Amino acid sequence: MSAIKNLIRKILSPILHNRNVENILKKRYLFRNYRDDAEKFHQYASAFNENDILNKEANLILNYHSLEKGMLFNKMKSGYGAYRINNLHKLLADPDVIDNIDRSQIRVAYEVMCKYYELQTFLGYEIEALFSKQQYEAYKSILGKLYNPEFEGVLHWNRSDFYKDIKSDFSKFSNSRKSVRNFTGELVDKRILEQVVELANNAPSVCNRQASKVYILEDKTKIDKVLKIQDGFNGYTGNVRQLIILTNDRRYYYTTGERNQPFIDGGIYLLNLLYALHYFQVANCPANWAKTTKEELPIYDVLDLPKSEKIICLIPIGVSTEEFRTTLSKRRTVDENLFFIN
Repeated sequence: MSAIKNLIRKILSPILHNRNVENILKKRYLFRNYRDDAEKFHQYASAFNENDILNKEANLILNYHSLEKGMLFNKMKSGYGAYRINNLHKLLADPDVIDNIDRSQIRVAYEVMCKYYELQTFLGYEIEALFSKQQYEAYKSILGKLYNPEFEGVLHWNRSDFYKDIKSDFSKFSNSRKSVRNFTGELVDKRILEQVVELANNAPSVCNRQASKVYILEDKTKIDKVLKIQDGFNGYTGNVRQLIILTNDRRYYYTTGERNQPFIDGGIYLLNLLYALHYFQVANCPANWAKTTKEELPIYDVLDLPKSEKIICLIPIGVSTEEFRTTLSKRRTVDENLFFIN
């Protein structure tokens, strides 16, 4: 039997080692792995599932964080985020969600909703059709002793206080970084940005390949076009005069097993870049680039980016105003995401 196998291998070897055949087989293998990735995404992601408590929590975070961003405006619009409010009403009335009130992200969703109602009524808005007093009282009742009338949902800063811990130990430094959306419109000096990228380049990458690229766009017309495509920084684009486009180059990856490595290495680099920006007192706010392949095509009409590179994130940067607010962005408690296994 072994002799037959060796004979078959000998016959097939020239075919299998043909470059064109190798590429066809590799392509099929790649597509099979992407198919498996897609099946797992379809099976578990909140985009397709709503029954698991973690799916519900993910939807809560998506919706309540949108309200947090609305609270950053000096005067919130009447009925701001009606679509999000309606989504949250459905989720917060779910018995499964109510039973998990001790989870940090679920608790803060109720708190943000209570604050939203209080802000809207304080401003004299009529929102009964969108958010009734009965619903507000119900959310306060669910919170019980957890309800805090002093809860604001936003953090207030002046520049000196915001940056006071940039030279502190890492714990204080890391806790001090927040996304800032209020810029003066003043350009950040290019020498500072060179230092930022030099520091960010310390980010680890697979086999030290360093595939991340940093583009800094300073054409205001193009910036506005790109942020319109991104469609998540609305209301804050006026004073954005510099925009970072972070990419990761696919040309640096060898195997099918590395098909998601651009996102991993790009994400690691992104965090280091955000820390470096904060260290050099450059206000910044990562803007989500969660686009389908079709949705991201228009950016190539604005920017001449290499097609080999995957956009990881857009980051509006600038000099912060003297006083500004940031979202609370409540963090999880350690018991929610730390697990010891044997």
